[in-house]
Formats: sequence, C-alpha cells, structure tokens
Amino acid sequence: MESYPLIYFIKPEGTISDWEYFWHQIPYGAPGILTFFVGVFLSYFAFQKFRKAEVDTKFFHLNLTISFISFGSVGLVLTTRAWIQDVNTLVFWNDLLYFLVAPLAPTAFYLAYHMTGKQSKLLLYYSYLCWFASFVLYFGVLIGKGFETTVFEFTFGKYPRGSSFVRPWGILAPLGYFFLILPSFIKHYQYIRKHYHLTLFHGVNLLFLLTTMNAPSILGFKVYPGGFFLFIPMLLVAYGVFRSDFFDVNELLFQKNGMFYFLFALLSFVLIFISFGVSFGLSPDAYESAKWYPWGIPPVISVFGAVFLSIIVAGANPSARINQLCAFALILTGFYVIQSVPLKLNISYVVQLRISQMTFVAFAFAPSIMVRLVFEAIGQKSPKWVQGIDFLCVSAAILAPSPYLFVGYFDYPWSRVHHGGPAELLVGMNGAIALILVLVTFLRNKGYINFASKWIIGSFLLSAALLLAALLPSHGFPIYPIADFQFIPAFLLGYAVLRHGALSLEGRTIQLSQRLANLGLITMAIAAILYFPLIREQYGVGESAFHLTMIVLPLVLFNYLVVYIMSRPLAEELDISYFLLDLEKQKADEEREKALIAQDKAEEAMEESEKLLLNILPYKVAQELKQKGSVTPSRIENVTVLFTDFKGFTKVAEGMDEQSLIEELDACFTQFDEIILRNNLEKLKTIGDSYMCAGGLPVENRTSAIDACLAALEVQSFMNQLKEIKTALNLPFWELRLGLHTGPVVAGVVGRFKFAYDIWGDTVNTASRMESGGETGKINVSKETYELVKYFFVTEYRGKIHGKNKGELDMYFVHRLRPRYSQDPDGKAPNQYFREVYSRISHGANIRWKSEV
Repeated sequence: MESYPLIYFIKPEGTISDWEYFWHQIPYGAPGILTFFVGVFLSYFAFQKFRKAEVDTKFFHLNLTISFISFGSVGLVLTTRAWIQDVNTLVFWNDLLYFLVAPLAPTAFYLAYHMTGKQSKLLLYYSYLCWFASFVLYFGVLIGKGFETTVFEFTFGKYPRGSSFVRPWGILAPLGYFFLILPSFIKHYQYIRKHYHLTLFHGVNLLFLLTTMNAPSILGFKVYPGGFFLFIPMLLVAYGVFRSDFFDVNELLFQKNGMFYFLFALLSFVLIFISFGVSFGLSPDAYESAKWYPWGIPPVISVFGAVFLSIIVAGANPSARINQLCAFALILTGFYVIQSVPLKLNISYVVQLRISQMTFVAFAFAPSIMVRLVFEAIGQKSPKWVQGIDFLCVSAAILAPSPYLFVGYFDYPWSRVHHGGPAELLVGMNGAIALILVLVTFLRNKGYINFASKWIIGSFLLSAALLLAALLPSHGFPIYPIADFQFIPAFLLGYAVLRHGALSLEGRTIQLSQRLANLGLITMAIAAILYFPLIREQYGVGESAFHLTMIVLPLVLFNYLVVYIMSRPLAEELDISYFLLDLEKQKADEEREKALIAQDKAEEAMEESEKLLLNILPYKVAQELKQKGSVTPSRIENVTVLFTDFKGFTKVAEGMDEQSLIEELDACFTQFDEIILRNNLEKLKTIGDSYMCAGGLPVENRTSAIDACLAALEVQSFMNQLKEIKTALNLPFWELRLGLHTGPVVAGVVGRFKFAYDIWGDTVNTASRMESGGETGKINVSKETYELVKYFFVTEYRGKIHGKNKGELDMYFVHRLRPRYSQDPDGKAPNQYFREVYSRISHGANIRWKSEV
C-alpha cells in the first residue's frame, strides 16, 4: 500500500489579502455570530411578551427586548474585530454597531432593579446614569470620535481603543455590577429566589461577568473575550423569564412547527451560500486538477440528494415529529458530505479547512438526531443513555471550530483528506457508541418492529458504517472515503420515513404548491441551458457542467424549498378549512336529525312504557316493538361481540362489604357504558362481574370490529388508571380480560313483561372463548376480527390456543393503534387521518391497502 506524507497546516507569514484573512479568522468570530442570532431570536419573543404583558411588567419586557438586541450586538462587534483586517473599515463598523450596543448597560441595570422587587432604588438611578453615558457615546460616534484607529493586534482579532466619549460607558457597567448589583442581589436573594427562577439570577450575573471579560483585550492583554459566548447567559435569562409559556421545547419544535421553520432557515442560508460561493469564489484554476472528476460526482449527488429528500420529507407533514427528525438527519448528512466537495478542487487549503470546520459544527449533532429518529420510528421513548450521546455531541460541536478537529491533510490521488485530530475522533467515537447501542436495541426488539422502522434503522446503521470507514483515509490509509456515497442511506431513510406513514394526505391547495415548485424547476433548467454557452468559453465541457450544477442546483432546491415548503402550511390550513366546512355541514345535518328525534322523544315521554322501552332496548327495536307489539328476530351477518371478565373478582369481593362491592362494580360498568356509547356499540347484559356488548346491531355496519377495538382500548386504559390509583392507595384492585369475535348472530327480544334484547349463535360462544382464553390487561381477538382491524391496530399473533368446546383457535392480541393513526404516543386516541379513513369505510368505500404497515 502506497504511503502518503502528512502535510501540516501553517498560517503564512507576512501580509495576506482581506479574503485570506477572513478565512483564517473564521473560528474566532463564529461564536459572535451565534450570539448575535440568539440575541435577535430572543428579542423577538421578548417583544411578543411586551405586547401582551400587563401594565406593571410592560416596561420590564421592553427593557428585556432592548437588552437582548444589545448583548447580541456585542457578539457582532467582536466578530467584526476577528474578521476585518483593515483598521478604518473595522472602526467604521464598530462605531455603527455601538448604536445597538450602548443600551446594554442601562437596560441590564433596570432588569436587576426589577428583579429586586424595585427595592434597590440605587440600581434605577444608576441605569439613568448609564443612559447618560450612552448618549455621550452616541454623540462621540456622531462627530466621528467614537473609536480610535490605534488597535491592539491579537491572533483572535484587532481591538480598537475607545475614545474619551466611549470609556465612561465602558467603565460604568463593570463598576456598577460589582458595587451595586452584586450587593443588591445578595441582600434581596430570598426575594429573587421566591419570585424568579434561579436560571434568571445566574443568567444576569453571567451576562455581566462575560461582558467584563472583554476588558483585558480592550486594555491590550491577550485574553479571548468572554463576550463571544454571551448567547449562553442570554438563553438562561430567557428560560428564567419565558419558561412557563415559551420554552416548552416539544411544543415549540413540533406543535408550533419550530423545527420546520428552523430547517427552512438553515437550508435557505446553506443553499444560497453554496450557489454564491461557487459563482464568486471559484475560478477556472479550481478545475486544473483532475480530482473533481469522477471523484467529485458522488459527494455532489449525496449533498443535493439529501437536501432534496429533506425538503420532501419535511414538507410532506411539517407537524409530524418523525418527519422533522428525518429531515434534520438528512440535512446533517448533507452537511458532512458538503465538506468533501471543496477537497476535490484546487483551492486554498484554509478555505477547505474552514468549510469542513463549519459543517462539522452541525454534523457533530448527527448521532443525537439519528438515535432519536430510530426510537421515534419504533414508538419508544429515548432512553437515558441518549443524554450521554447529547453531551458528546455538544462537546464535539464546541471543539469543531478549534485546531483540534484537523491537524493537517493527506494529498491522495482522488482528493485531499483532512488528518483527524482529537475532535474528529470524538465525533467518530460518538457515532460508534450510537451505532452499537442502536444495534443492541434493534436486536432486543426486532420482533416488535415493523417493516418500515427496520428500514429506518438499517439506513442509520449503513450511514454510520460509511462514516466510520471515513476515519481510515483521515489517518493515513489510502482508501477512497466511501462516506461520499451517503446518498445511498439517505434515499433509504427518506423512503422508509415516507413508508412509515409520515406522508400526509394530498389536498387540493397542496397540489397547487407542487405545481408552482415544478414550474420553478423548469424555469431554472431553461436558464441553466442558456447560461451554459457563456461559461463554456472559460471551462471545458465537463468543468462547465460541474460548475453550472453547483451554481444552479442549490437555487433550484431553494426555489423548491420556498414554494413547496413555505406554501405547505398555508395549503394545509386551507385544506383544513375545506374539511371543517364540510364537517360543519355534516354536523348541522346531524343536529337537525337529532332535533327531530328529540322532538319525537319529547312526545313519547308522556307514556311511561315508551320511556322504559327506550331505556332498555335499541331505538329501532323499541320502535318496532311499539308499532307491531313484537320484534321479529333477525339474522345479522357482521356483528362484533365484546366480553369482559374480572380476574380475581371473588377473592377481592370477599374482603369488601356488600355496599362497597356494588358501588365499585357499578362505577366500572357505568364507565363501560359511556365508553361503548361513544364507540357505536350496544350494551346487551351483565352477568355477575361479566359485561357483554356488541357492535353492528341492530343495524348492520362495516365498522363494528373497529368500533369494538377502540372501545376495548378505552376500557383497558380506564382499568390501568384505576389500577394505578388503587396501588398508590394500597387497596386491592381488579384486573380485566377482554375478548372479541366477529361473525353472524341472531338478534331478538325475549320476555313478555321484562323485555331484554339479546343475541344468539356460535359467534357469542366464540367471543366468550376469546375472553376466557385471553390474558389480564390485554385484548384478545379472533382471526375474523383481526382480519378486519389489522391495518389500523398494532397486533400480536399468539398462535393457536385451545378454546373450550371449540378446539384450536387462532388468537391475536390488539396492543394499540398504529402510529400513523394515533394522536397520542400510547396509541389510544385516533387522529384526524384515522377519522377520514374510518368515514370512507363507514360510507361504503372499498379501501385498497398497499401493504400491512
């Protein structure tokens, strides 16, 4: 095996261009950009709170809004000092940005004053003094005497000295913190602890401490400014203020589509950056090396394939957690492969290094996202060990911009490959741990995991294996990095998630957004064809095609993202409006029908016998009995019979007095009555501690098996809750067996003075065997019922079980609704999609199922 020497990265001596300086300084200024965006983000939510706040807290939230903007702007100022080489340009931007930074001190002192219950008046007066110093600063900036051109030069940037107009402002803030805020916080600590969350207390203190840590660099000492990391205390402050109605992470990210919009913003920025970066940053010299072909083709396919799939998956159902996690995972996969494309081109290594570092900041979170996606797919909560994965991900992301990610490179025939440092090994180790733990989880639960979920797990395992294989060339083994072929697991993952049932139903307005997106694709394709001859003069045919692809394809995807993704929520809202209008019309018809029935009942209520009939018999049967004086027995072909029986009833009953026993049994059966009524079933009778009901009678329907399973899930849930309460109170409890069977019965009324509506036939006997052959706490159904409900519910085949006088019977457990039909994690309550399919079946539609998923 041929050996390739390791080439170390060394910053060139002497004067370099502003563009090269920017690329060399990116790691130092990147935290400041994050601080700025966090400040803008939090100021938006603080302003929303300001608009809705009561009068006594309105001024507090206004100061909080301004404070977030100011602290965020500190990060932007520090970033300019890290990235801008020309001193005059640097001073100009510092003067300009300090208009946003200046309110930092007075608003922060007012926040401290408010936190002490407005008892420390000195803090309020000091905030006025800081406002005066801020206006002095403004005046100095306006007359051109804000910052001087004398600078302190460090490896992490250039720091101009403030003039006499700026210095008072810079001195007042740290002095006020140490001599006013700290003593006031100590004095009123109990009040603060009683009225505010401690994260707010710690956040405000950390804000001042990190801001004060800017002083050494301004005074000429080589200390990296703490202001770069102000986003950390800002998040603590925001949590302390908004935790009750804002920082519900699950609601923010999923119910409010926060993850959806975050993905949109992230993708938009990356796609525009790629297109403009290629347009203005690549010259014909970049293609002098032959490494772009064919080695550059797989990573380009992987990047844009993963991005395209993320758009499709996220737009298919923006509010679905599994869709958003899958889209995030695909984007992170694309981030990893992005850094492989520049390595195939003849451009400065520092540019290649910085692009890789930026992409690894995001890619470091891939194990955390992928593990959560796997557990979401199999319908389990993420175990506690995922927090360890999260910690390693955060550590790797923090180290990614540092020199510890890559320490040089190998120049292989197919491309340059970074030599991995400790941070890259940390990413690889984290991925390997996640791979092993997911594999163990899969092996333990493979019998309960459906087909689509297995595809999701398989795509994760394949992706992780490809990524771990990339560690070999990064440590001197001349093997082509097969991680460039990430489009293979990406396509498998996208297919699996859509197959999992996360693709929402198509609506009328959604079809319009898709057509608009396709129109944009055609338009840009035509523009690319027209542009091709122009760049053909500078590049060869292959280079021209490759260059044009990297310019146009991000714009095509950006167009698809904007039109398809951004219009999708609006389209879904319009479709929901259409549905609600139809639903309201249906409800109006039902209400009209109910009103007529109520009128009939009011007239019939005059006769006691009719009241009794309506109480003990189904309405249709009572009407027939009233009109004819008797009820003709009828054969109904499709009835689902449900039996319940309490296990250990006799033993528990022995320790109870008669009244308590009857009250307990009545409470259970009353709840059962309400449940079956909601699910379109008819109660038939109770025999001791047994309860019998049926669906599909007296009027036959097509949903009796589904109705009975839904009712059984509710009964099971009620009994589980009752068991938890009894256990907590150290009281005895009953456990329940449930059995269901579907088939033909004969129905009729027996008795002359005490009427009873009852059913007979082998179906009743078989349903009884399902109950007696079941297990406590579980729903046992026959094969006939299973065939009618298997597409809606998660089931488990038990095999052939002996039934008394029935021989060997196929029996199944019904566990829960399938995830695609459930609106809750436990699979007890059906969602809107279920109701739509149910409505179609009940109205006579024949559903063609693609597969049993």
